[in-house]
Amino acid sequence: MTLVATAVLAAACTDDGTTSQQQSGPWSLDATAAAPVDSVVQRSIDAPPAKGTAKILGIADVSGTGVVLAVRNGTCQVALLPDELTEPTALSSFGSSRPTASSFADTHVNFPGNVLAGTYTQASAQLSPFQFMTLGCGEKALTVKIEGNGSSVQVQKKTGDSLRSWKNGTDVLLAVGTPEAIRQAPTPG
Repeated sequence: MTLVATAVLAAACTDDGTTSQQQSGPWSLDATAAAPVDSVVQRSIDAPPAKGTAKILGIADVSGTGVVLAVRNGTCQVALLPDELTEPTALSSFGSSRPTASSFADTHVNFPGNVLAGTYTQASAQLSPFQFMTLGCGEKALTVKIEGNGSSVQVQKKTGDSLRSWKNGTDVLLAVGTPEAIRQAPTPG
């Protein structure tokens, strides 16, 4: 059964690794300028089992942990950099595919709908040292919410022309992409 499922999944992919369910045409987010990064970081993002080269759009330091925002083969990706990365290492990461016609609408009131304009897909994961992370992947921007950091959390932009960050209570939000596709989430009050 595993062999059949693998064969069906392989048949659903095109030669470049993108799925046939994605919108056709150029992806606006893929046109976002790549951030300058060290070759060790790039090779770590591209380490197996990853297929293809990721375009890193931004890196932020969130209380001592590097958070990488990237796109690869029609997928938005977030990865965590370990402290003092000196040689390529496979990183903890997760991703969400480019939105399709059946993706969430911009009328969604919760994250990422209150941050991303337009349709989006989303994925969530628990990656240490953070309690919980949610990724929103849009046509023109991607955003990540990092939950439960405490009030003393520090956020510093390391690289990425379009990278924006802000705090919402104990959550940290990071976003890259076209400015008009990113709405800053309201602060609870």
